[in-house]
Amino acid sequence: MKKVLYSSTALAAAAAIALIPTGDAVAAEKAKKIQLGFGGGMTALMGFANNESSFESSGAADVAGITGYEEFGLWTNTEVEVKGSVKLDSGITVSVEVEFEGDQVTVNAGNAGVDHSYMRITGGFGDIRVGSTAPITAVLAQSAPWTGAIMPGVEDVFWVKQPTGSAAFGPMGKMSTTNGADDAIKLQYLTPQFGGLRGGVYYQPNSSKTEVVASSGGVSGTEAQEFGVSANFETKLGSVTVKADVGRWQRRGQANDSVNNTRFGAKLSFGDITVGGSYKKQANAHSGVEGTTNSDDDRRFDVGVLFKPKGYSVGVHYLSGKRELSTAVAGDDQKAILSLGATYDLGPGVSAVGTVFMVDYEDETTADSLNNKGWAAVAGIKVRF
Repeated sequence: MKKVLYSSTALAAAAAIALIPTGDAVAAEKAKKIQLGFGGGMTALMGFANNESSFESSGAADVAGITGYEEFGLWTNTEVEVKGSVKLDSGITVSVEVEFEGDQVTVNAGNAGVDHSYMRITGGFGDIRVGSTAPITAVLAQSAPWTGAIMPGVEDVFWVKQPTGSAAFGPMGKMSTTNGADDAIKLQYLTPQFGGLRGGVYYQPNSSKTEVVASSGGVSGTEAQEFGVSANFETKLGSVTVKADVGRWQRRGQANDSVNNTRFGAKLSFGDITVGGSYKKQANAHSGVEGTTNSDDDRRFDVGVLFKPKGYSVGVHYLSGKRELSTAVAGDDQKAILSLGATYDLGPGVSAVGTVFMVDYEDETTADSLNNKGWAAVAGIKVRF
């Protein structure tokens, strides 16, 4: 891994030297600065959801303690992108991108107003990325195809609630087979594509989004470092397009925050139909954590089928995951979601979307407050600008 990091650092240094203008290049640089443009999108949804009645109350006699969830809900998701690029006389292209969260509910809840911000330096040597953005292991990932109003495993949490006492897959129950949500600052490198094969590496020195120099490891350390590598292969066999990936990343901090992840996935496309799936396994790096309530050991997989002719798409998607916690209690914490989604193009950048899905949360125990299952029907409009 150190050799890979040294190679990436050398490439970054070479690219930086190539950026230094001399002679006529100085005048050219003054004449061609990066022109920034705006982009992004907004999704507005409404829907009906039903959560398990036994999850909402502890029993028929529980009147004062009932926590009910209304069936009707509204949800928006807005992101504004500022981005631009310039090609230097050396042939190297420098790009910048910043994405802002545009919803009051997101910012007012204390979440960061900036989703990601990073710089790209691209040329014949490949692609170097510096900043806060998704890791290469997610960029090159091939997962089950989906379509519709919500991203299965992630945005379903706003409709069918994860039990607060359940430890499965984080505080909200969001779950996927990639680490695409990990947008702490990184140094990343992607190779050019050779015969359908492309690889990449990344180094994340600090898991915190507020600190520059990490305090990691030991007992007092609060952050963790991360190293990752991924390979993607794409080819065409007759009328079938094949895409596949494999990725590996390691996180190192305190014992409870040190894990190893391995994932792989594939897609096959023929005509208007795409089928695919992926698998991800996470394991604690320290054996003393396994079998305890702090265990991060889990396994996830997804499968899907997408039919996408011109103008619309319909797809079925299934995602399942289970996390092993204390071996003193039989069973695992689990989440599964089955969804049917559709998208219909209304015009340039405007689509009508809809998804019907079922979610099942299962805890190691049978306590009603720790188990929930439900369904939702959600529809709305997606706009890209």
